[in-house]
Amino acid sequence: MGERGFTFIELMVVMVLLGLLAAFAIPRFVDLQKDARMAKVQALAGAVAAASNLVYSKVLVTNNGFYQPGQTSGTTSVAIGQGVTVRVWNGYPDRWWDGIGAALAGGGNVGDGSYLNSGTCHPYQGFCFYGYGNGVLPNGLAGWALQGAPDPGHCSVTYANTGNGQLPVVGVYNGGC
Repeated sequence: MGERGFTFIELMVVMVLLGLLAAFAIPRFVDLQKDARMAKVQALAGAVAAASNLVYSKVLVTNNGFYQPGQTSGTTSVAIGQGVTVRVWNGYPDRWWDGIGAALAGGGNVGDGSYLNSGTCHPYQGFCFYGYGNGVLPNGLAGWALQGAPDPGHCSVTYANTGNGQLPVVGVYNGGC
């Protein structure tokens, strides 16, 4: 006696409130995935800049990796330790897998010649490295596209070394994350 349950209207109000909570919580969860991809791209950009600067430091210490007097083009290489050799273009890692790719990854498989093929994917920690002149990354720059992103080419890190001895530009594209 005196037992009373919930009315239909009270149940409907609870259902509407739960629906509203879900409507706001699910998009926020999706944004967390995007935020995680963007953070991964930012972290890689920092690692690329650090690797480039470390190679440049090694070049300065050894005085190897700069153009020689009268030389107008060409590359050289510098050993950065533990059997890793990086192709250098006037002081900084070159824009191919055996350059900045090797500096970052601690060496690269260049024996098959594919490192000069701009369309070849070199996997690196969930990213795919493409050399200069590729059709994947913005402006055909060398760099890494995040695999599994909605638009990998625009969820990427680019590396632009023009060979003029100036600090290479590391770009971050996160519009496709």
